[in-house]
Amino acid sequence: MPILETIAAANAAYSVIKTCLANGKETADLMSHVGKFLTAEEELKDAVNKKKKSTLTAITGGQEGDWEEFQQLEKIKEQRKELESYIRLYGSPGQWDRWISWQAEVRKQRMEARKAAEKRREKIIEYTIIGIASLAGIAALVFIFYVIGVKLGRW
Repeated sequence: MPILETIAAANAAYSVIKTCLANGKETADLMSHVGKFLTAEEELKDAVNKKKKSTLTAITGGQEGDWEEFQQLEKIKEQRKELESYIRLYGSPGQWDRWISWQAEVRKQRMEARKAAEKRREKIIEYTIIGIASLAGIAALVFIFYVIGVKLGRW
């Protein structure tokens, strides 16, 4: 997701959470919005890191938007602290801690899934290269036999 869309998603989820908490809504109903907010936060961090590591950013100097991204990350950090205090205050005992541990578990699963997808991608590339090399070798052998056949006058 592009950076601006991620920021918009985080801000929208945060405003829904804050409004619902102000109106006295159950925190259990808000966990999906908290999840959206925290997921948007992670996606924003990933997008900023990916942008920093991009070769295009290295070529162009990559200073456009750095301050705004930093400001948004700081804003989201403050909003996360507010959410934590709201959920600790209004949620069931240990709800935030359970959420953090669940989130860490999901993060590990996502990392494992990314690694597995990367391995599958590498295998596909490897098999494709082997296939192309095999076809090129067969074509070279056919061409060599053809040239030998023409030189010997058999064809």
